[in-house]
Amino acid sequence: MTGLPMVVEAVKSASKVIHQLLKVKPSEQVMIIADPETDMRMVYALAGEVENAGGEYTITIMPTRSMERSLEMTEVIKRGMEAADVVISMTRSSGASTYGEPRGRLREAKKIRTMSMCMRDLENWTKGGATADYEELRRNALALIKRWQPGRRLELTTPAGTHLTAEIGNHIIGLEAGFAEKPGEHGAFSDGEVSQGPNEGTANGVVVVDGPMCYFGMPDHPVILEIRNGRAEEIKGEGRAAAALRDLIAKVENANNFAEVGIGINPNSLRNGDFEEEKKALGTAHIALGKNTSYGGTTKSMVHMDMVLYSPTLKIDGRVLVKDGRLQLD
Repeated sequence: MTGLPMVVEAVKSASKVIHQLLKVKPSEQVMIIADPETDMRMVYALAGEVENAGGEYTITIMPTRSMERSLEMTEVIKRGMEAADVVISMTRSSGASTYGEPRGRLREAKKIRTMSMCMRDLENWTKGGATADYEELRRNALALIKRWQPGRRLELTTPAGTHLTAEIGNHIIGLEAGFAEKPGEHGAFSDGEVSQGPNEGTANGVVVVDGPMCYFGMPDHPVILEIRNGRAEEIKGEGRAAAALRDLIAKVENANNFAEVGIGINPNSLRNGDFEEEKKALGTAHIALGKNTSYGGTTKSMVHMDMVLYSPTLKIDGRVLVKDGRLQLD
């Protein structure tokens, strides 16, 4: 899909985001954060739909960030967020506009609502998970949260060899089903996950990453994480991805902090080797290393790295919520 047809599809997705998922209202201030790698066709499509909704948009362009500085925003953008009602994160090279401060503080204070499209291209915005029924996604996410919420112990396993346990309950359960209609709410596009940060220092076991990884793509060999007391103490495995992860953890403070466990719920998401697309897919789980303050934790870092696992089984207090990648909602 190239040229005019792609632009038409971008406008359709922009309309869905602005009018259905964010419900932008007249006079609202919408901040769109991009970087030099962002596909500006989607930025301009979103801006046009903000205008159609009667809101006002401001487009900001921040520098491309390296992995070591991937959550660092500019001071001008930080201050601009203070005046926004809605913040749409579209940085292609990093997660700065999604995980960088003061975004989390403003959401917690219910001053803004946010939409993450960071590290995505036009394929993510127009195909696969973007085409899902988001009302159904929200219903399934809420049903999963209802079963997850009372839990105090999490167990995650996969056929590849993952066996992780952690205490839970100190941090919020994240609902990401696309919608962010009220101040303090957060969505993404494409979207479809439920996630939580384990209680700090309690995650233990082995995680075998056999799906795509933030920054590193699809690993040529599975990457094995030895998790002890909430930290990835050893990274094992052959190949480029394992070596690159070891190098990044050595360079970036708290990059080995075990920050998140998430379950994908989107039946339309593609298995295309893109971690942003696959981590939302029904039949996958993901874990994250690095910063956990967006879940209510206290560990700060310049990275938040998602890594996808296939065919997970998730138990909360011994009760099966996901079995071999299939939601158990009955």
